[in-house]
Amino acid sequence: MTAPTITETEWQNQLIDLAHTLGWRHLHVRRSIGKGNKWQTTTNVTGWPDLLMWSPRQPGRHIAAELKSATGVLKPEQRSVLADLAAAGFETYVWRPADLDQALFTLRPQKDRN
Repeated sequence: MTAPTITETEWQNQLIDLAHTLGWRHLHVRRSIGKGNKWQTTTNVTGWPDLLMWSPRQPGRHIAAELKSATGVLKPEQRSVLADLAAAGFETYVWRPADLDQALFTLRPQKDRN
């Protein structure tokens, strides 16, 4: 029997719930219907990550996370933006549902990472 797959939206909601439980806040730029009745993310940066996260409980930590389904493909523009954000001092991650344990470890305060 294979494990059930979840959509990127379901994965994002799960990760946001986990992050909030651990004291993180987040920014997500929502998609909307734009010109030509096509879905688009309204930001001036093509490839912007799904979530920016910060935690008042963990000063100085800023996370940019691109979330993908189990089979989702990272676009070159997304790689480029994540590299730029990493160069600017953000922790950057590409997380899939199978990365839940890694995400949990990452979001925990360092003192709780035993």
